[in-house]
Amino acid sequence: MGGVRCAILEGMEIPILYEDEDSLVINKPVGLVVNRADSITGQTVQEWVENRDWFKAISPRFEDKLFQDRSGVCHRLDKETSGCLLIAKKPESLKYYLDLFKERKLIKTYVALVHGRVEPERGETILPLKRSLYDREKWQVHYEGKRAVTAWKVIKRFTSPGHEHWRDALTLLGLDLKTGRTHQIRVHLSFLGWPVFADDKYLNRKFAREDRKYLSHHFLHASSIEFVTFNGGKVLVEAELPADCQKFLDVLEMGKLGC
Repeated sequence: MGGVRCAILEGMEIPILYEDEDSLVINKPVGLVVNRADSITGQTVQEWVENRDWFKAISPRFEDKLFQDRSGVCHRLDKETSGCLLIAKKPESLKYYLDLFKERKLIKTYVALVHGRVEPERGETILPLKRSLYDREKWQVHYEGKRAVTAWKVIKRFTSPGHEHWRDALTLLGLDLKTGRTHQIRVHLSFLGWPVFADDKYLNRKFAREDRKYLSHHFLHASSIEFVTFNGGKVLVEAELPADCQKFLDVLEMGKLGC
């Protein structure tokens, strides 16, 4: 069953982009945390799932610890990252999708707006990542880290006055995440000198504050996910950019930023 529907979480609409008897894909909104944790206040995607009628109906039938612990959520997106998030509706389909992720048999693409003029127009970086030695909430490129591969292609270039450090250049990128390390895209791009716009972790604090005068969150969006479903069908699911990101691109296109 396809088509976009919306479910409500405390006044927040969560578009359901795809759903079948075994799985669904949502367009996770900016600001919504995926996984429950003691340090998290407010609702999460897990709690949203647990409030779905289908989950309430099937959950008592399953004693599968993995399924109950994850509420069927197959992977993670950062709090400020929007876009495609895959959720399994049964323990069997959860294990199936986790294997797809482990074996890199899903295709995940992202869109990011970054500082600087990205060259070449297509490229790939392979840089190992490890948790930061100085800040446990951040990650860093480190030779002792785990292999991480990110490919990019340039979608569009913009000129934005007030960003002299990057010669007033911004670049909209399409990204193919070939491994799924925490903060992978943000760390890789920052290390290469193209930090994500408004990123409050991997962009200089002064620049991040300036960016957030125009956009309240980092510009990173999980734009699509392609996979073979548990029942054998091939699916490509695409998620529209958040409205504020699209509006910001429109302003850049018109050359009116800061006017």
